[in-house]
Amino acid sequence: MSHDDANGRNGGATFLIGFIAGSMLGAGLALLFAPKPGDETRREVAERAQRVSERARAGLGTASDRVSHFAERGKAMYETAAEKAREAAKAVREGRDPSAVVAEAADETFS
Repeated sequence: MSHDDANGRNGGATFLIGFIAGSMLGAGLALLFAPKPGDETRREVAERAQRVSERARAGLGTASDRVSHFAERGKAMYETAAEKAREAAKAVREGRDPSAVVAEAADETFS
C-alpha cells in the first residue's frame, strides 16, 4: 500500500478530529474572552461542548459505518479473486489454455 493510499483512507478521520478539536478550542476561547458574567460563560461553554461532542459522535459513527462497508466489500472481492485463481490453477493443471482460462474468469467476473 502506498503512502498516498494510506493518507486517502485516513484523511477524512484526521480532518474530522482536527475540525472538532479546533471548533472546541475556538468556541471556548471566544466565550472566555466575551464580556459576560462567569456563570453565563461557563454555561455557554458547556452547552457548546455538548453540541460539538454530539456532532463528533455522529460523524465518527458515520465514518465507522463507511469503513466497515468498504472492509466488507474488500473482503468479498478478495474471496472472489481467490476462488477464481483456484479455479484457473485447476483448469491449467487439467491442460486448458491459460489465456482461455483467464478470459473466461474475466467474463464471469465482469458480466
